[in-house]
Parts: sequence; C-alpha cells; structure tokens
Amino acid sequence: MSSLLVKISILSISLLTVMASAAISPALAKIRQAFPGTDITLIKLVLTLPSLLIIPFSLLGGWLASRMQKKTILLVGLVIYFLGGVGGGFAKSITQLLVIRGIFGIGVGLIIPLSISLIADFYEKQERAKMMGLSGSVSHFGGVVFLLLSGWLACMSWRYAFGVYGLSALIMVTVFFWLPEPPVKQAAGSAKVALPWQIYWCAFIGSLMMVAFYAAPTNLAMFIENQQQMYTSTMPLFKDKAELEAHLQAGTLSESVRQSFGNNGITLSQKATFSVKEPGRSWVIRDRSRKFLVTKEADRLAIHSERIGRPGIAGFYLSTMTMVGVVSGVILAALLHIFGPYCTALGIASMALGYALLGRTYSLTGVLVSMLFIGFSSGILMPILLLRVARITPEQGRALSMAIVSCGIYLGQFLSPVALKAASMFPGADVFRSQFNFLAAGLLFATVWALVSAFQSARSGGFEQYRSVKVPGH
Repeated sequence: MSSLLVKISILSISLLTVMASAAISPALAKIRQAFPGTDITLIKLVLTLPSLLIIPFSLLGGWLASRMQKKTILLVGLVIYFLGGVGGGFAKSITQLLVIRGIFGIGVGLIIPLSISLIADFYEKQERAKMMGLSGSVSHFGGVVFLLLSGWLACMSWRYAFGVYGLSALIMVTVFFWLPEPPVKQAAGSAKVALPWQIYWCAFIGSLMMVAFYAAPTNLAMFIENQQQMYTSTMPLFKDKAELEAHLQAGTLSESVRQSFGNNGITLSQKATFSVKEPGRSWVIRDRSRKFLVTKEADRLAIHSERIGRPGIAGFYLSTMTMVGVVSGVILAALLHIFGPYCTALGIASMALGYALLGRTYSLTGVLVSMLFIGFSSGILMPILLLRVARITPEQGRALSMAIVSCGIYLGQFLSPVALKAASMFPGADVFRSQFNFLAAGLLFATVWALVSAFQSARSGGFEQYRSVKVPGH
C-alpha cells in the first residue's frame, strides 16, 4: 500500500472531528422556525447533545481498539456518523432530530480516539510529530469548510445543512480501500499509575471553558437572525397624519417617538432617522448601527429590533473564528515566551472582550470583531490546558489523563446551553445578549483570578518553564 495513500486516509479522518457537532450551527435559526413553540434550550441541544454521547463512546472506542481490529471499529463509526449526520435533515419533529443527533454523537465518539491512535500505530518519532501537526491543521480546516458550506446550505433550507456530513461517505470509501489494519504493538507495561488530583481540576476547567466557548456556535445564528419584539404601543407616535408626513419627508423623529422609546428603556440619539418601509403599514427607525421596525397591528403599534443578518453569515463568521484560533495556536509558543504565566489571563481576557462586544453590538461588523477575539482565545486556552495536563502527569498515565480531560471538555459542550439558560435573567435586551453579558462578567472575574495566579507564579520563577515550551502538534 502506498505510503501517501495511507497518510491521506488517516488525515481524512481528522476532517470529521473538530467542530463536528457545531457544523450545523448556522442552521439553528431555521430549525427554530421549523419547530415553533419549542424551548430554545432544546434547539441548542441539537448542537450539543452529540457531545454527551461522545464521552462514553470515545471511552468505549478506546477500549474496543485493544480487543478488535481498529479498521473495523473505524468503519462502523463512519457508517453511524454518516447515518446520524445526514439523517438529521429528514427529522419530522424535534424529538426525532435529537435522537438522530444522539446517534451522530455515537459515531463521532467511536472515531475520535482512532483518529489519533492510528498516527501512533503507523509512525514513529519525527514522522509521528509531523503527522500530529498535519492532523491538527486538517481538522481545523475541516471545521472551516463545514461551517462555510453549512451556512450556504442553510440559506436554502435547514435540512440541506445536514448534507455537509455526506463527506463521511467519501472518507469511508477511502478508509476501506486505502487504510490497512495497523500493526499490533506489544504493551510497554501494565503497571497502574496514580494520577494527580489536578487532572480532575483540569477536566473541570475544560468544562467551564467549553460552556463559555460554545455559547458562540450555539447562539450566533439565532442571535443574528433574531427579530425581537421590544414593546407595543396603543398610543400614536405622531399627533396626526400631517406630522407623520412631515417627519417622514425630513427623516426625523418626533418627541413623542423618543419619549415612547425612552419609556421602554431605549434611548434614541439625535442622529436617528425615520423612513417608510411599507406605506401605511410599517416604518423603519435607524440609529447608528441599530434598526427598529414599527408595524401597525389593528389598534396598536408593534416595535421590533431588526435582525442583524442571514444564517449564512453565521457560518462565515464561525469559520473565521476557527481560523483565528488556528493562527493563535500557531504563534502560541511565541506568546508563551513573551507573556509566560500571564498568557492564560490574556486568553481569558480576549474571550471576555469578545462576549462583551457581542452583547452590545447591533452590526455585522461588531459581530465579526467579537468572533475574532473569541477565536483568538480558543487557540490559546485549549493548548495551554493540555500542556499543563502533559506536564503534571507521569508518561505512563498521559493517555488516561487526556481521556479524562477530553470527557470534561465534551461535557462542557453539552452543558453549555443548559448552564447558560440561567443567565437569561441577567440584565440585557434579549435572551442572547443576557447570556453574552453574563459570560463577559464571569470571564472578567476569571481574568482577575488568572492574573493573581500568574503574578504568584512569576514571583516563584514560573517564567522559566515557558521559555522552551513545545506545543503538542506544532
């Protein structure tokens, strides 16, 4: 078998792992519209439920790999991945969709441990390190492609968005014909290694990190396309039709309009403009990057905040976030050399700033800038966490330690929409901004805590351990 074909088949598996569950996040807004009346948390579980199933089945996949042929397990996982992935587009109810997404999580769980272990089976030393790096690059590239394609398909139908998982059929064929069964290696030893308690703390930190980070893919599409009713008014906004026509011609607002908005917690600037959208039926108020739609309904006026954009934009922005994460991961060694123990605080502060901006923006430009900050933080925080795990764990116990921390990470992905539902009571204009503001406040507190810890570490010579650090996979 050609060495190149084996490499292609192994690396192709990595395309399906990173952002696998989040690939259809641009379609969440359309899914919400397809199942009206469904609790928003259930809609978000379409994205995060697979993570809950990934946890036990990734452990099961690792256990089976020592007792069965790895190629067989991989092919079974790919079949389940394909059926659970593409099958989501055929769901007739939210319950069916969640069940199918659970099946998808089983497939991902079986694939994930093999995507890394196959590299260790076929390659040694420098070649293994090179393949690990390529695997990380390919997996992030797959996340970008999936999000872009999913966003484009979601513009036509939310059902089409699940078609991105059809790529697994091609990879299935590649694995079947090009990937040989890996050579059997003798275990180096069977002695049990006691893991330090800090491993479980790292797993907990990984969970919290994913609760915060996954708020972006689970909310962005619905946030961008959300048109929220701000309030209704039974009182006219203009004295008479003549005053309405005069302000329309001048593009200005009456004092009655400003007072009505102000009474409902919305302050309009002096630069706000007024125009007609549908004569006698609806009007538009633009104030800097904000836009409000005033609609006549029977005996009252309904005031809505205008949606920011289309779901396809969410796919583009999330893919941009992923790419920024790749870049910050590439330069992580340099950042660690410069900032040392303060690098963690830098990553947390970047995410805090991203969510603070997201909670206040009313423009696509603001959303994009927010995604850049959040993506930058993800490329820093996750490798730093894994570096710490590798540093505090004996070599014989690193595989188990990584598995425990990975379980914490996927648990955080699942819990993200559930945990953040409680944040809906946080002051904000809507449920999305409430959660973003809550995260910004929590991350600001975490930044202060990280700065204090970094200061203590720096005083005790903590900078030295970052000078020659080598980031896994780079």
